[in-house]
Amino acid sequence: MDGRGSSLWSSPPASSLVHPSPPGWANGREWRPSMNTILKALFFGFVLFLGTLIVFESSASLWAAAESAPPSTELPMPLGLDYQEGARLYRRDCASCHGVAGDGDGALAETNALLRPRNFREEPFRFLSTQNGVPTQGDLVKTIRRGIPEAGMPPTLQCSPEETETLAEYVWALFQLGSGKGKTPGKVISIPPSIPAGSAVQGEKLFATYCSACHGTDGTAKESPEFPDSLGRLSKPRDLSSGKFHGGDTDTDLYCRIRCGLPGTAMPPFSINQLTDQQVGDLIAFVRKLARD
Repeated sequence: MDGRGSSLWSSPPASSLVHPSPPGWANGREWRPSMNTILKALFFGFVLFLGTLIVFESSASLWAAAESAPPSTELPMPLGLDYQEGARLYRRDCASCHGVAGDGDGALAETNALLRPRNFREEPFRFLSTQNGVPTQGDLVKTIRRGIPEAGMPPTLQCSPEETETLAEYVWALFQLGSGKGKTPGKVISIPPSIPAGSAVQGEKLFATYCSACHGTDGTAKESPEFPDSLGRLSKPRDLSSGKFHGGDTDTDLYCRIRCGLPGTAMPPFSINQLTDQQVGDLIAFVRKLARD
């Protein structure tokens, strides 16, 4: 960071808005193949090679389309932000899924129904560490750096720390142009230096009280209904027995998920007034047992 972080992480004044373009993978004898078998093998090998070329060319075309796609509308953009560099990084690493304008309608997302990229203009961020559901820059940097591999978002291994910071600032600016306008991060929750070692036995009791209504008694959510997200899209609660956690799988990650919830979903936050740190540790121990079993 170059000292701009605190000013960038707040709403820009109305006078500082302009309208440029959007912030911008076996019988004892030796067997010898016949000529017919060899020809068939060569034929199928050629078909496989050709198919591979088509797949790579198709993927390259999608990425190229995302890189060169013109802005769909003229969008205001805060002055003072190095959005030229942010736009370059965003188009390179994010636009193919999240869309050039951050609407979640990128070229790759349109061709793969399994992908559900975040709409930065209309959706809250899911993975954070604040009390009001608005992320800090550190929260965004962590998500960008780690990615969400379980949901199809790769980590940005090619980005330097400085580039990751710039990319996070750019994504934040997109958020500020939509539903995030005027919002600022709330107080960061108090995270224990070491999450208390929990009891899975006690955690099971707490899970039955606080979690089973959505995740099911066995954590698989098989019998659970679908719940709408902030855009009205339906999905089931996470199958906790899978051991796959989109926001990270460390004890600290799971602590933040319980304390902060998942904004934009049916997963609520549980404050210190509802669950003590020891009880959160018990829940984490039980969730990990679900994944092992």
